Amino acid sequence: MLARDVMSSPVITLRPDVPAHAAAALLVSHGFTGAPVVDRERRVVGIATEADLVRGRIVPEGWTLDEAAEPTVAEVMTPSPTVLPPDSDLADVVALMLDLGIRSVPIVDDGALVGVVTRRDALRVVANRELTSDEVRRRRGTPAAGR
Repeated sequence: MLARDVMSSPVITLRPDVPAHAAAALLVSHGFTGAPVVDRERRVVGIATEADLVRGRIVPEGWTLDEAAEPTVAEVMTPSPTVLPPDSDLADVVALMLDLGIRSVPIVDDGALVGVVTRRDALRVVANRELTSDEVRRRRGTPAAGR
């Protein structure tokens, strides 16, 4: 089974100049734990996760947070995340996520973002007992390879 078989596409993305609170609102509204950050050519320049967006934004009672210093996504994101091509074996993608403790891997083709594989995507395959690409394609209603 390949990354292209289970990746989510199209992908909700963020731009580097978006205020961190707006990025947090986007993640909350969609129930995501992170989103790729892309430039104008859809090249992945970072990933903004829940941890990135929360870090330093909640302070102990009695402390003050300088609201005038609202950070942008570029200032809080994890830069240069690990990306993989669409023909990556899903087992390798999952192993990478588990080894690195990350929740998602952006999928790029010719340098441009085409999808994202999340732990939830992999869990869906396990829950549905899908062992092959064709089984996933049947569930999604997409044509089998070579047709």
